[in-house]
Amino acid sequence: MKNLWLMQIALLIVTFVLGSLAHRYRSHLVDGQFLRDHFHFRQSLQTADSIMHAERLMVFLALGQSNAANYGLGDYKPRNEVYNYYKGKLYKAEEPLLGSDGKGSSVWTRVADIAIDSGLYDRAIIVPCGIGQTSVSCWSEGKCGDKLNGVLDDLVADGINLTHIFWCQGETDNVDNTTTERYESELGKVVNIFRDRGIDAPFFIALTSYFPFNNENPKGISQSIIQAQMGVLDSANNILQGPNVDALNLAYYRYDAVHFSEKGLDALAMKWFQKIKRF
Repeated sequence: MKNLWLMQIALLIVTFVLGSLAHRYRSHLVDGQFLRDHFHFRQSLQTADSIMHAERLMVFLALGQSNAANYGLGDYKPRNEVYNYYKGKLYKAEEPLLGSDGKGSSVWTRVADIAIDSGLYDRAIIVPCGIGQTSVSCWSEGKCGDKLNGVLDDLVADGINLTHIFWCQGETDNVDNTTTERYESELGKVVNIFRDRGIDAPFFIALTSYFPFNNENPKGISQSIIQAQMGVLDSANNILQGPNVDALNLAYYRYDAVHFSEKGLDALAMKWFQKIKRF
């Protein structure tokens, strides 16, 4: 009888603790992204160190909003040595990539494959850092910037040097009517997060603003945002123009008018490669 009473008390304590934790982390428990990032069951590579410091290695960090994250269609599988760096560990790259939100596919595995197929590199490491529906100010001084700094801390700790940085963001600021001056200033701060750490890898800025809803801009493209993105370009500081993402706005490129179909991801990947192959 006493043992039964003790078991009931223990059960009540466990139930209370679990209930408290569930309440505290309720937003995470219903967030599929949290579950994918922390319970992905992917096996990290034991040979990570030799890969991370190999010759002819492309290491690129991709940040921005949904079209820099895992919001595309399909289940693309890399055909080359393409890896995913996440929280200090290295994994064989598979979609959705660890480190960005979204449950679909990204453009980045395709970019890596094309770069390797071209002979520019033998292998590639992707450092995903995209968050859907985010503004430029979130990246310059908000929670997105906090995430970015955490990723950069991990890279420094592992002695990994970036070869490229890819920025693809602007749709939210189109809807928010962010001024050219404000966007240019905030994006400059994002660039400086890297430069202040001594990271001088080429920073490619995609021309991205297209959003067909909730704004009055012709064809959903904000010239104010595009002008701001162009205004940050500075070859002396290795800030370079990326692809014109807004140009891929036909229906067969974007399955929901915003995010990319498989055909769209193929086209976008080639646009990225055409930019990076020159440097």
